[in-house]
Amino acid sequence: MNEARIEAYLALIQALFQCENGQEPALLQANAELLDAGLVAVMKQYAGFLEQQGDSNNGRWLLNMAQQLEQFLDPPRDNQNPYTSFLQTLLQTVVESPGNPQAIYPLLDNNLHLLDENLVNLLRAWGNQTKEQASPEETYQLAALLYDLAYAFSGFTKGNPIINLAIAIYGYEVCATTIRRQPGLERDLAQTLTNLGNAYSTQAQLGQEPVANLERAIATYTEATTIRRQPGLERDLAGTLTNLGAAYSTQAQLGQEPVANLERAIAAYTEATTIRRQPGLERDLAQTLTNLGVAYRTQARLGKEPVVKLERAIATYTEATTILRQPGLERDLAGTLTNLGVAYYTQAELGQEPVANLERAIANYREALSFLNPALLPADTLRTGRNLGNLGFRQGWWDIALEGYTVAVEAVEQSRAWATSEVLRQEIVRESIGVYENLIQAAVNQGDLSLALRTVERSRSKRLADLIAVGDLYADGRVPPEIQAWYQQVKESRQIQSQLRQNPLDQPGFTQKPQPYPIGNTRASFATEQLQAAEAAERQAWDALYRFDAITAQLQQPQPQPRLDELTALLPSPQTALLSFYTTATHTHIFVLRRPSRDGGEGVNCHTIPNPPESANDLQNWLVVNWVNPYIEINQAETAQSRQQRRHEWHQAMATRLQELATRLQFDTLIQQHLQGITELILIPHLFLHQIPFDLLPTAEGQLLGDRFRLQFVPSTKILGLCQERSQPTPDTLGIVENTTEDLPYTPLECEWVAQTWNVPRQRRLQGRTVTPDSYLQLLKQVQALLSSHHATSRPDDPLNSHLVLAEEQKVTLRDLLSPLWRFPELSEVFLSCCETGLSFATSRDEEGNLRRELLDEPLSLGTGFLLGGARAVISSHWAVTDLATALFSREYHRARRAGEERLTALHQARQALRETCQKDWRDSLTVDYQQAFQIWQQMRQTKDPNVNAAGANYQKIGELIKWLDEFAPDAVPFQDYRYWGAFYCLGLP
Repeated sequence: MNEARIEAYLALIQALFQCENGQEPALLQANAELLDAGLVAVMKQYAGFLEQQGDSNNGRWLLNMAQQLEQFLDPPRDNQNPYTSFLQTLLQTVVESPGNPQAIYPLLDNNLHLLDENLVNLLRAWGNQTKEQASPEETYQLAALLYDLAYAFSGFTKGNPIINLAIAIYGYEVCATTIRRQPGLERDLAQTLTNLGNAYSTQAQLGQEPVANLERAIATYTEATTIRRQPGLERDLAGTLTNLGAAYSTQAQLGQEPVANLERAIAAYTEATTIRRQPGLERDLAQTLTNLGVAYRTQARLGKEPVVKLERAIATYTEATTILRQPGLERDLAGTLTNLGVAYYTQAELGQEPVANLERAIANYREALSFLNPALLPADTLRTGRNLGNLGFRQGWWDIALEGYTVAVEAVEQSRAWATSEVLRQEIVRESIGVYENLIQAAVNQGDLSLALRTVERSRSKRLADLIAVGDLYADGRVPPEIQAWYQQVKESRQIQSQLRQNPLDQPGFTQKPQPYPIGNTRASFATEQLQAAEAAERQAWDALYRFDAITAQLQQPQPQPRLDELTALLPSPQTALLSFYTTATHTHIFVLRRPSRDGGEGVNCHTIPNPPESANDLQNWLVVNWVNPYIEINQAETAQSRQQRRHEWHQAMATRLQELATRLQFDTLIQQHLQGITELILIPHLFLHQIPFDLLPTAEGQLLGDRFRLQFVPSTKILGLCQERSQPTPDTLGIVENTTEDLPYTPLECEWVAQTWNVPRQRRLQGRTVTPDSYLQLLKQVQALLSSHHATSRPDDPLNSHLVLAEEQKVTLRDLLSPLWRFPELSEVFLSCCETGLSFATSRDEEGNLRRELLDEPLSLGTGFLLGGARAVISSHWAVTDLATALFSREYHRARRAGEERLTALHQARQALRETCQKDWRDSLTVDYQQAFQIWQQMRQTKDPNVNAAGANYQKIGELIKWLDEFAPDAVPFQDYRYWGAFYCLGLP
């Protein structure tokens, strides 16, 4: 699908919107050459774009038009609407089975793509018409058919549950409202009403008009109970009463007349328990008693006679546990024991026999856990384990807290391993982050620093660790064809987005996109908010990766707790220490791991800084307010001048903020107590500490932290271990990607310097606007080291769309780098001579502006993307860097690397060169370069080399730089400020 054809498709779409009603067929006929599957794809893509922008009317119209065109282009062989054909087959199967799910479900499985609103509407139209024309005998047959259809769809677990419920509800509604309201069918009517109520309740659970659907459920349940109040139907009546009580209870939880609805729920449950106290109904009785206990406990929480209500809850729970103590009911028993434990704990909180009730709560939680296995019932285990852990934590009983939280963490790990999508995996961890946090704090308080550190490292960067492990599956380049086809769809989607960026449709309802912020002389570019909707559609396509069986199968086993000796083995020498940062609501912990001492003691210590009592999450809040937000606000300014002013203010405040951070972290005390004899640090920051340039942190002796220690950064010990397990190729072959938008004046000079240092031939240099994502990837696979020097941007609103900027709206995103196609197993290191490649953001605030408690420690940056793709180390930047200073910094770094220095040493030497070299020394050094560049230019002129113009531009640029330096005094240090040399750091191996 080339760009010209996409542009033609978009022009036709614009014309369709602008033409008068009824003229669409003529317009399509006049453009018959464009009527193909490509047009349908673009129409659907743009319809999704409109929906994302809030223009749902035009979006639905265009989608409907695309579907009609799709049917026209590829009609069924019998020229019949596929929905009509499918519905006929479905109804025939229901009749012939009759209503047997084993016959119906395979048919549904094979036609999931037809289970949508179109099918629902067609079924309603057919059913209503048939009902009006049917004889009494046919009416009864229709009732049986629709009931069986509704029953089948109510139990079908695949497809869209909302569609399944809509079909079930229609079938039950037709039966209940008209057909079955005949003498002699009362029992059938009651069953239909109960099933209809269940469907309404399930819709409410799915968030579909919950209050209204619960009201409908209550109405149908109530009518069903009226019918069932006759001899012989007591058991059915008890079941409907229990469902009615659950609906009332849920309404109360939604804030709908909570007191009155709870009373109604209790009345329904109580009547059901009376009926169910007969032989053979014990399990049903236990269920109703448990529900009744929950209602009593909810009343207590609302302050309605709390002690009395809790006593009643305890009585009903206790009776239920007595019934459930029989084989096969262990899961139900565990759930009721957990509820009983909660009731006892709440009584203790109310001052009712606190010691005895806490002991009873612990005993019930423990007994419940004895029936639960986190590998089999992770959700149940998590709930009970968390309750036990919370009890111990609140009481300061750290052994009890550790007991509960340990099993809860195992349950989280299993739930996460079972999750079938990346979104669900992230949500499981997000909702359980407090379990990890409390387990760590309890372990610290208990003095078990080894457990605390191992839990910290188990909890962090889980997503990145998964991706780096999965990526090694495809390190040999053998990517399954399904993945390749999927990735091709993403590339075509980007083509469409590119056209939309350049030529947005100009008509009502289509917002014109403003020009992006000017890049100027920094290596940054900025995305416009108006593209977010189109990018959202692309994100949905990327999610398909995590549903691909070959990948998800590798993530089905929960990650075990790392052993301390495994962590210690990551330290390369006795002079190396690992600092693992972890912040909770109340404390900041810095775990220090060193080689074990000679006396055999564990090498784990903890440097803890408590937050002020009145300030939860004090450190992370401070980082957001004083570091993160001011940086983000730079690019939100409306003019280049105001952006420049904000950037200057941010840099001016840096020294003061870093000094305050060093004080908050009590770094001098940390060094004095735990880092004596250490020369190298492996730092694992937490949350927004990932954005801090620790090399610049001041220490008591007037030195920066980066002057006292060699600093290496990793997202987690798991990722450090994965990097160390890779082979370590020597970076002899270097490639260069340079100035992809051809607007950075000093980048060509930088790249020429590095090319001369490493003897890089022209075929390994991708230059200017010719660079594409494909050529970039091919170069990565051919070299052991890469210099990538051009624009890049980090996206605080959408971290996975942070990207390297190529020409003509092309880009290499973090999503690309995380995909299986972007694997470069022989790559030793990458120097990202760009802006913000090491900058990672998280959604830090909730809707009320408070720091999110469930923040995930996932440093999603372009640097980590290259690390996961195969690089052993990445040199990244913390902020937007200037072109000239970065060119000189890169020059010094690569010369040190070529001389045999390790990355950390080369980084330090490059920093020292910029912060200490005076004007005279720069001028002397560059004069030598100038003379050499002039000679090269002269030689190329004589040999008529095709690259002579580039060589001439380089020597002229060096001359301009020397003239610029002449504006400084000979002893002045032009690049002394932090902003010129402090942004770059080493991520990965040293």
